[in-house]
Amino acid sequence: MDDKIVVYKTFESPMEANIVAAKLKDAGFNCFLTGENAALVYPVFDTSISGIQLHVFENEVQAITEFLNNTDTLTEEE
Repeated sequence: MDDKIVVYKTFESPMEANIVAAKLKDAGFNCFLTGENAALVYPVFDTSISGIQLHVFENEVQAITEFLNNTDTLTEEE
């Protein structure tokens, strides 16, 4: 079993990142966000540089992509 964790997507908006993460968790996928606290605590934090990153297990990437495409959760592609 491959337990490698990868960055699936980087967001500029903490709200959008949390919405996508919540939908994935509700669907049974394991995921977590990094960088969201810095964006909320430091008003001058430039999310366009490092952003808020959504991390998932590499072996779930294809299923997550299909799920998000079918639910139209992501509004923008990078």
